[in-house]
Amino acid sequence: MTKDKLRLEMRAKRRSLTKDERARMSAQITSRLYTIDAFNAANAVCVYMSAFNEPDTNKIIRYLRARGAEVTAPVTDTASGTLTILRAEPDSMKIGAYGIYEPAGAPPEKEPDVILVPGLAFDRRGSRTGFGKGFYDKLLASLHSVKIGLCYDFQLFGGIERAEHDINMDYIVTEKEIVEVR
Repeated sequence: MTKDKLRLEMRAKRRSLTKDERARMSAQITSRLYTIDAFNAANAVCVYMSAFNEPDTNKIIRYLRARGAEVTAPVTDTASGTLTILRAEPDSMKIGAYGIYEPAGAPPEKEPDVILVPGLAFDRRGSRTGFGKGFYDKLLASLHSVKIGLCYDFQLFGGIERAEHDINMDYIVTEKEIVEVR
């Protein structure tokens, strides 16, 4: 299946999720994420801000703040096609590009130990398909962070089309399993 067809199919499947289904699966994904040693050892974590029926990251953010980790989030620059990372303080969030919440805070003190990555599709080799603009791949290429993709089980495939610039995940977490790639 081509990336464009896969994107359309996965967007439609995510849109069809009920609020209860999304909440239940997000809770299961979050529980599995909390069992990953690299996540638990992280002092700084970059977390995507959930949108478009993606697995919810709000509880993850609260958990990280409660344990004293530095929480950052991506900020989209549509003109340059890039993401930058800023500290995600509760009072610094605003609606940014594409209607997604973004921090308006300061740059982080250090590179995140872990980055949580959204996507439309992932495969068991660590490949990821996003919305097709390459924002995340550019950011991920510049980081040494552990990369953890969060998705629903229906978004995980045996193999997906891959481009040369695509950056692999180290882990993929669904409501049913954790795939360790590295």
